[in-house]
Amino acid sequence: MRMTEKRSRWVYLLPATHLCACLISLSGSLVPQLQILGIVWVFIVLIDLPVSAIFYALAWNHGVIAGIWVIVVGTWWWYFLGRKVERLINKIRSRTGLVPTV
Repeated sequence: MRMTEKRSRWVYLLPATHLCACLISLSGSLVPQLQILGIVWVFIVLIDLPVSAIFYALAWNHGVIAGIWVIVVGTWWWYFLGRKVERLINKIRSRTGLVPTV
């Protein structure tokens, strides 16, 4: 029987960072004094490239839907990647005999 392992808190760090970066870049688009922060969006779309491919297709005619896509699915994507890394680390620890810290 496999013991259930407690999920690490760091798994939520990447999606939280992505969501905060999206909100910061949105504030740069909406508030004129923070317009310089809007450039963050370019980097978000580049970093989220597998997800942002659909953004590029939608952005020409449906900009708001494309933006929502990057925010929601991009945040989910980073959570998925964090979970995959966590599973990989747990797999390596179980092979080497190291017990995950709680």
